[in-house]
Amino acid sequence: MDNSNKIVPPHLNAEIYRTDTTGTSTLSYLDYIRIHSDGSVLVGSSELTGRYWNGGASVFKDIAEARSITVGGKRSIPLTSGTADGCFIGTSAKVLLCEDNGAVSVWSTNVEQQNVWNQWKEDISVAEHDNMVLAVDCLEPEQCYVTAGADGNVKVWDINDMICIRNYAAAHSMIINAVSVRPKSTNSFATGSMDQYVTLWDDNIDKRVLDLLKNDCCIRCIAWLDENRLVVGDEAGVLHLLDVRNTESDVKITEFPAAVHKLAVHADSDKVAVCCDNKIVTVCEVAENSQPKVIYHDRHMHSNYVRGMAWDVQDKNTLHTVGWGGELKSHTELLG
Repeated sequence: MDNSNKIVPPHLNAEIYRTDTTGTSTLSYLDYIRIHSDGSVLVGSSELTGRYWNGGASVFKDIAEARSITVGGKRSIPLTSGTADGCFIGTSAKVLLCEDNGAVSVWSTNVEQQNVWNQWKEDISVAEHDNMVLAVDCLEPEQCYVTAGADGNVKVWDINDMICIRNYAAAHSMIINAVSVRPKSTNSFATGSMDQYVTLWDDNIDKRVLDLLKNDCCIRCIAWLDENRLVVGDEAGVLHLLDVRNTESDVKITEFPAAVHKLAVHADSDKVAVCCDNKIVTVCEVAENSQPKVIYHDRHMHSNYVRGMAWDVQDKNTLHTVGWGGELKSHTELLG
């Protein structure tokens, strides 16, 4: 009987291990969803299977097409690392992706070329973060964007030339999980970090403006309700409401059984969608002059952790979510 085992010289073991792809399978863990005003959908994923820690992003023309996403399906944009966040740049034919290797990359496609060769190409990639890039938000559309990372740094980018025009080195002493630009502002934004601080910044100033909150556990996510009110989710599962006009006001909206992972604020109302480190999706109503309340709660649609959420651009009472189950779900009940 022939011996089918490979006999490899010791000095080539590492090379054989690196190039061997036998017996592997890749599962996509969906991490975020962004919806363009024209209805296009961006879904980012990390593919953490064995020793192949890759990732990618898929772009769909609408929600109906995005529902066809599969766990092992081919991505529009393949990456050599995971991606925790991303966004459209102006049109739906251009996106910015945050990568786990510290890179910020811009990708585009030719929308006029409607054939099988119409592929996404990388326009530029700059790796100036020293660790994972975890969050991005837009200061000035198609011009200025802000990123935050696990290196504790915050960077403001001119994406036309992909130049870092403001670098807040050691902005926080630990991982920065979230960044959110203040509504109607092109220079003010807030960050939330594992060092337990929520901090306000202005990109015209080279240091922090104000610490809005010193929490008793790490901050996982933040989102502005309006120009003055900020919603904060923490590791203990508490959802806070802050008012920048009174930094002593820290209102507890509600408490969840797991760490709050992400928030999605409705653009035209006081609704805030919440997902935690579980498979539950919750919507809270946080009106300015009334007591905050939970108006929707679902624990059955997803089979694994929910990671990303986005409100529909046409049906204002519909919320779309993605998660580690690899599927996109739409929530319509009780949101009207």
